Amino acid sequence: MLLTNHVLSGALIGGLIRRPAPAFAVGVASHFVLDAMPHWGKWASQRHFLRVAVPDGLISLATMGAIAVVSPPDRRPAVVAGMAGAALPDLDKPTMLWFGWSPFPAPVDRFHSRIQREAPRRAHIEVLAAGAFAAAALIALRRSRPQPLSRPQPNALSASLPFLAGRAVALAAARPGFGSAGTVATRLPTQAVMMSPLEEKPT
Repeated sequence: MLLTNHVLSGALIGGLIRRPAPAFAVGVASHFVLDAMPHWGKWASQRHFLRVAVPDGLISLATMGAIAVVSPPDRRPAVVAGMAGAALPDLDKPTMLWFGWSPFPAPVDRFHSRIQREAPRRAHIEVLAAGAFAAAALIALRRSRPQPLSRPQPNALSASLPFLAGRAVALAAARPGFGSAGTVATRLPTQAVMMSPLEEKPT
């Protein structure tokens, strides 16, 4: 499968797994799973391969950078690790092209080559896979963003407390006992006013 799709699947894995080490390991495993599925390949010549591989490599690098930038800071290490792990098994392609050797042991290279299910006329599978992986990765990263704190809304009970308090005061004022106490309270200022400063008690 194209390297861009491996990168997108690794971004999805990193968005779902919050720890870098497990995201990297699952990303490596996902590469072999995707290569075992039907995908585009079986190039007619080395030139045809390079016409697809070079743009795919550049797009995958740009995709890794863009996803790393838009990832939430707390998820970014896991997302980068997932993308790196998913792309790692294809490291043999540029090293074989430029240096003539693979960085992996021969059994790994044989296993990687044996599981391929490639066919020339499957470009549409790559396009559909890219769209699905990109959408799923963006959704996973969007859901992982911290939500802004909202001001707590008063519930029905707290909103009705002032009304209940006023109702209780009104009911208490209607009782007979409350009226006598209120009369005493209202008489105190009246008595204070009636006492004039000029009046003095007889000695």
